[in-house]
Amino acid sequence: MTGLVQSTRAAEDSERGEGSTYTELIPATAPVNHGPSRFSWRPIGWFAGGVVGSLAVAWFIVLSPGEIGSKAEWFFGAVVLCVVMVSMWQLITIQRVARQAAADAAERHRRELAAAEEHAMRELAMTQRLHRTQMEAQQRMHHAEMETQRELARIERGHLTNQLQKQAVIEVSRAVNVHTQMLATLWNQGASILRIEDRDEREHAINPIFDQISQAVKDFSVEVTNAHLLVQDDRVHRALDQVNEAALMAIRVAEDVYDAVIEGQAPQPNPIPPAQQLMHTRAAEARRLAWDLVRTGLDDTRAATE
Repeated sequence: MTGLVQSTRAAEDSERGEGSTYTELIPATAPVNHGPSRFSWRPIGWFAGGVVGSLAVAWFIVLSPGEIGSKAEWFFGAVVLCVVMVSMWQLITIQRVARQAAADAAERHRRELAAAEEHAMRELAMTQRLHRTQMEAQQRMHHAEMETQRELARIERGHLTNQLQKQAVIEVSRAVNVHTQMLATLWNQGASILRIEDRDEREHAINPIFDQISQAVKDFSVEVTNAHLLVQDDRVHRALDQVNEAALMAIRVAEDVYDAVIEGQAPQPNPIPPAQQLMHTRAAEARRLAWDLVRTGLDDTRAATE
C-alpha cells in the first residue's frame, strides 16, 4: 500500500515536472494590440447565459426525479423564461441599435450642420468680396468720371477765357480802326483847313476833329485796359503792348499834324499812312494770337470729349 502511494506520488511528480518543463519551453508572447475595435462580448455573454440556462432547465426536466406534471409546469415555465429572455435580449439589442442609429444620426446631423455653416460662411465671404470689389470699381469709376468732369470744366473754362480774350482783342482792333479813321479824317480835313488864312480860324476849325481823335484815343485806352485784365497769355499781353505803343506813336503824329495845320504848313511827307499801317499790323498780330488760343482750346475740348 505504501509502495502504491509512493509510485502514485512519483507519477504525479513526474507529470508535474514534465508540465513545468513544457511550460518553460513555450516562449512568452507579448499581447498584441489591435487598436480600437468595435467587437463586443455582450452578445456572446447573453448567448452563453441563455444556452447554459436552457441546458440547466432541460437537465432538470429530463434527468431530475419528479412527477410528470411538475416537469410539464417546469417545462412551460422554462419556455416562458426563454421567451422572456429572448424578448429582453431583442429589446436590448433593438435599444442598442436605436441608440447607435441615433448617435450616428446626431453625428451626421452635426457634420451636415458644420458643413452648411462652413458653406454659408464661404458664401458670405464671397459675397462680401464681390460687394467690396463692386464698390471699389464704382469708386474708381466715380473718381475717373469726376476727373474727366474736372478736366472738361478746366478745358471749357480755358476755352471761355480764350473767347473772352479774343473778344477783348477784337474790341481793341475796333478801337484801332476808329483811331486810324480819325487820323485819316484829320489829314483830309487839315488839307482844306490850310486854305484858311487866319491862324485862330484854322485852330477853331481843327479843334473838333482833334477832340474826336482824343475821344478815340480814350476809347482805345479803355479797351486795351480791359483786354489786359482778361488776357492770361503773355504773348497776347506783349502784342497788346505793341499795339499801345503804335497808338501812342499815332497820337504824336496827330499832334504834329495838328500843330502843322495851325501854323499853316502841311508836313511832308504824309506821316499818317505809316502810323495807320503800323497800328493795323500790330492789331492783326494780337488778333491772330487770340484766334490761336481759341483754336487750341477747341482742340483740347474735342480731345477730352473723345
